[in-house]
Amino acid sequence: MFKALLLAGSLLLTSASLPARLAAPVTHRTTTAAVYVCMSKGSVAYHSTNECAGLNRCSHEVQSMSTTAAEELGKRACLKCF
Repeated sequence: MFKALLLAGSLLLTSASLPARLAAPVTHRTTTAAVYVCMSKGSVAYHSTNECAGLNRCSHEVQSMSTTAAEELGKRACLKCF
């Protein structure tokens, strides 16, 4: 009886029963998309648009580049615009 309850409980937690945002991770990055990067040493993210609020404090040059190039610089996707 316990094994049947355990099995039934595990079936309820399959990815089909999870909301879409929890079932599978969504990646917005593509290697051909142009992204924007603040070229300061302290910047950590790349942005989908050069008007992102995350770039407001950038006092350095903002460069457009591929997502791959930005990631090679150690940047991650911006939490505000991606």
